[in-house]
Amino acid sequence: MSDEVSVPHPRSPEREIAIRELRNAGKVVAELAAAGAVGRLTSGGRLVGWLVPASEDEQRVEDLVARGKLRLGRPGGLTGRRPRPRRPGVRPLGETIEQLRGDEDR
Repeated sequence: MSDEVSVPHPRSPEREIAIRELRNAGKVVAELAAAGAVGRLTSGGRLVGWLVPASEDEQRVEDLVARGKLRLGRPGGLTGRRPRPRRPGVRPLGETIEQLRGDEDR
């Protein structure tokens, strides 16, 4: 057995960017995006942040939303939503599952 650790995706190339370079932020971001690189943002040589390109999945979601093929969910998911009213004549799922489990025991 090997002690090697596999990395699922190779890390994007990094480029160190001093905060003063952000005076022309558009140029810096365009260069990073073209290279697919991660920007290591520094101030006085100390790391203060990262500029990270969008993943392919994030870009795909944006494209689908723009074309009207996808609607994003609400922040918080189902929080604050009430359950739909029970339909008449339909047993609750929990009761149906209990009955099926009881039938298996017989």
